[in-house]
Amino acid sequence: MPKIIFVEDDLKLAEVVTAGLTAQDYVVEHIIDGADAFYRLQNYHFDIAILDWDVPGKSGVEVCRDYRNSGGHIPILMLTGKSSIGDKEQAFGTGADDYLTKPFSFKELAMRVRALLRRPAAVQGSVITAGGISMDLEKKNVTIGGEQLALKPAEFSLLELFVKSPGRVFTSAELLTKLYHSESEATDEAVRQRVFRLRKLLGDHNCVKSVPGGGYRLEL
Repeated sequence: MPKIIFVEDDLKLAEVVTAGLTAQDYVVEHIIDGADAFYRLQNYHFDIAILDWDVPGKSGVEVCRDYRNSGGHIPILMLTGKSSIGDKEQAFGTGADDYLTKPFSFKELAMRVRALLRRPAAVQGSVITAGGISMDLEKKNVTIGGEQLALKPAEFSLLELFVKSPGRVFTSAELLTKLYHSESEATDEAVRQRVFRLRKLLGDHNCVKSVPGGGYRLEL
């Protein structure tokens, strides 16, 4: 199920939107504070972000700007009472993908969320990098510190997730939904074994670390 981070300090509105999206089989994490939301975006996996502009700690456009500047690529929908062309220009200029003004129809919000989730993930060319790791997604090549490594397809797909979101914590449950297509394959033990094999293949270049409480991330 797609996971949404919803940043909104109007608790009544947040309750209605969260209930509506949950009823449509989305997993919604509601956050009130912008600084907390930015931390969550940096360290955990989400499929889309819905940001109010005026929230405590860090405004929605600041969250959007800083997330994009850090390499974040998930779709961002601004949901705000600000309706001037200048406001919209600022939001899109910081990296927002869509903009919906309050008051709004929940049906329209749901349609926009579905449309954003249908967009293919943006990749700059076929090569992605993080620290000293370079991955060619077309040729399936991995180079670390100038040394080319041969990864099997399963381990390549796991490393690709980490390189696209360096420093972000992926829980076992998140890796299950991203890497496995059948329930018979999707087990916590399967995740542990794939991480083990990736670490072994990386050898001295291993930078996939376990996180206390359950999870893994790429440390550069």
